[in-house]
Amino acid sequence: MLAILSAPGSRGDVNPMVAIGAELRRRGHDVVISLAEPYADIANQAGLIVEPVIKREQFESLLGRPEMWRPLSGLRGILREVAAKFISAHWDVIRRHHRPGETVLVSHPLDFASRTHRDWDPATPLVSVHLAPSMMLDPRCPPRMSPWWFECHRPAWVVKSAFWFAEHCMLHPSYLPQLNEHRRSLGMAPVRRPLKSWWFSPDRVALMYPQWFAPEHDALDDRFFHAGFPLADHADESITLRVENPIIFTCGTAHRHSETFFRRAIQVCERLDRSGVLLTGHSENVPADLPSRLQWLPYVSLAALLRQSSAIVHHGGIGTTSQALAAGVPQLVRPMAYDQFDNATRVERLGVGHWLRRDSHLERQLRSLLDETSFAKSAHACAAKLVGKPGAIAAADAIEQLVQAR
Repeated sequence: MLAILSAPGSRGDVNPMVAIGAELRRRGHDVVISLAEPYADIANQAGLIVEPVIKREQFESLLGRPEMWRPLSGLRGILREVAAKFISAHWDVIRRHHRPGETVLVSHPLDFASRTHRDWDPATPLVSVHLAPSMMLDPRCPPRMSPWWFECHRPAWVVKSAFWFAEHCMLHPSYLPQLNEHRRSLGMAPVRRPLKSWWFSPDRVALMYPQWFAPEHDALDDRFFHAGFPLADHADESITLRVENPIIFTCGTAHRHSETFFRRAIQVCERLDRSGVLLTGHSENVPADLPSRLQWLPYVSLAALLRQSSAIVHHGGIGTTSQALAAGVPQLVRPMAYDQFDNATRVERLGVGHWLRRDSHLERQLRSLLDETSFAKSAHACAAKLVGKPGAIAAADAIEQLVQAR
């Protein structure tokens, strides 16, 4: 079997797709993956055939823009600069590697080329991989997509109207012309509302989180299955930690504008008399005059680091959120864009942490997180649920079963 995967995003998008690809490779299948050039080495080390389709300079320039870390402009920017430009690039990858009767496509949500290929060639099966519950745009239980108080959540007919307005007036101009132009070049009809339901494969959809994390999605049809969190960070677990039981502070692997937040974190650690770790791959964000109780680390295995930590303050990406749940560590979530607001809501709902709505509340909410034992108890209960088969194995099982059924 040949599996052609896509991962058009940052490390949080790449890690789970590489984990699925590595599991398929371990089972003896051929695996091709297209991604941004900065992450090519991760896939190479996993033994995958790598197709870098987004240049390093282009990708780093995009993520270096402050507007990419705001609720609306960030989503529009990703659709315009990544999803729209990825269509023809990944289509070329599919057509160059495609082996009739032996190929399965495994697509990231920002990959519209694979879904178009499924319409164009129904004989080639497709598994859609959806990484977070926020991608399920159900008006009966809508995801939290912003920090704004006026974001509507009920009744369902109002939410449907809001979805329609957001798609047509805010998001479609960013990518839909390119998608439909590509489809027209293939002699295919245009898609009107891709994000409503079209982007889900008609074959199988892997939800990369456990059912208890988003119980409102219980009534999905048989195409959908909960594979579970991938819990893969593809990093060396040997960490030289010179501070004890620290609080971890991170804004995500792709974020480049965290110096001000890190300075506040240092001040809070000193007032709380706690040690801390500033976790970022961008050294320019780290103040030069770090106190002895603070340590800077670049990209490391978050799973290994969390085992030695007391709490984590993070951006709310699904990868970081799931690793903290698996480690049983209380969380303080500081969302900025994308799925992060919805994940922050779920962290609060599970009782494992707070949503940090203002940086000025950092000290107060950290005190609550560390002093109230209920957060640690809830976090340990969630960790106990995550013992077992990682999501990448369950996803690989479903991919093989789909191909065998064909």
